[in-house]
Amino acid sequence: MKKLVLYFLLLMAVPATAQSGLFGSHSDHHAPPSAPAEQHQPGPMIKAGKPAVPATRNEGRGMNTKDYEEAVRIINNENFDESRLNMAKRIINGNPMNSRQIAKICRLFAFEANRLEFAKYAYSRCADPNKYYLLDDVFTFESSKKELDEYINGR
Repeated sequence: MKKLVLYFLLLMAVPATAQSGLFGSHSDHHAPPSAPAEQHQPGPMIKAGKPAVPATRNEGRGMNTKDYEEAVRIINNENFDESRLNMAKRIINGNPMNSRQIAKICRLFAFEANRLEFAKYAYSRCADPNKYYLLDDVFTFESSKKELDEYINGR
């Protein structure tokens, strides 16, 4: 009787999806195993087992990691700061980035004036403009931060 009570209590504690194979029962062996909803989403799998974000989706995520790393490499290959700025503008035109990605691109420029110009240019192409405060760290001068804030608030 104790075993029966323990078996019943154990069945009540275990979710229904796990009960079929818990005690070796093979009555459901023809049914496909149930899986978490996230595994049914399309897309390649990444290390953590979560689906990768497709390159065509942009819900505040910005560029996908592979494309972004390639963009950074291409910008870094430019010899002059002005050339880097022009290349960065060309890239962001067709590839919206998130605030963190924009901040990292800004750090590639040697001159603060180019950082500021790119930050202004990129604002309208930002996937998460509500997080644009993350760019404050890329500027050395308070005047640059203030100019960017005025630009954003004046839009």
